[in-house]
Amino acid sequence: MERIKRYVERFKGKRIAVAYSGGVDSSLIAFVAKRFADAVTIRSEFTPRYTVDGAINFSKRFGINHRVVDITILSDEIKRNSINRCYLCKKKIFHEIKALGYDVILDGTNADDLMENRPGLRANKEERVVSPLADLGLGKRETRGIMYKIDKKIAMKPSETCLATRIPFNSEITLERLRRIDKAEEILRSINLSTVRVRDHFPLARIQVPRNEFNLILNERGLVSRFKDLGYRFVTLDLEGYEVN
Repeated sequence: MERIKRYVERFKGKRIAVAYSGGVDSSLIAFVAKRFADAVTIRSEFTPRYTVDGAINFSKRFGINHRVVDITILSDEIKRNSINRCYLCKKKIFHEIKALGYDVILDGTNADDLMENRPGLRANKEERVVSPLADLGLGKRETRGIMYKIDKKIAMKPSETCLATRIPFNSEITLERLRRIDKAEEILRSINLSTVRVRDHFPLARIQVPRNEFNLILNERGLVSRFKDLGYRFVTLDLEGYEVN
């Protein structure tokens, strides 16, 4: 953690924001930089409700100066849901944070992220977002290890993505679809599943959970009817399961 502290201290004296999603990586950066940076959580149509609550709670417990900023993401271009969606969304988020008057934006991109196909990273480069973990060569395992000493529960959190990732590319994103997905995933989280995804192929819902938790889905009475109350006609369980990172 000392290496990360020394890295972020280079920006002392400037107005610094941490792009804070509430995940493991950005939680670590928000914690390390809390003496001279604000943690800024963007709340939009794409944001699962529980992630914002988690970010607020973590910030309160550790004395992090935290701001939640409400924005609208669903422009006509983003609604079309092209493979460029993540890039466009990230650009929008970084512009909104900069508009608050910050000189530097830090984020939680780690070294492993650089090895994956992440179109949003192009926005990081264009907007000159600083990624301490990636720059220091720290991957997911190292980040979780450091975070474990600060908050074990946060350290064990599975990777999270925005609600738009549940909708297949080139299938229109609407507010109705996003709200339906959010409500469906809240139903699944209420039965103590560790990780949930509801892939929206409306009118079909494809549930993804870790294979060792299939029994929780199959034994939950009334689950199908609750999904149908949301408008789904077919409710399926993806037998490949969800691989937790």
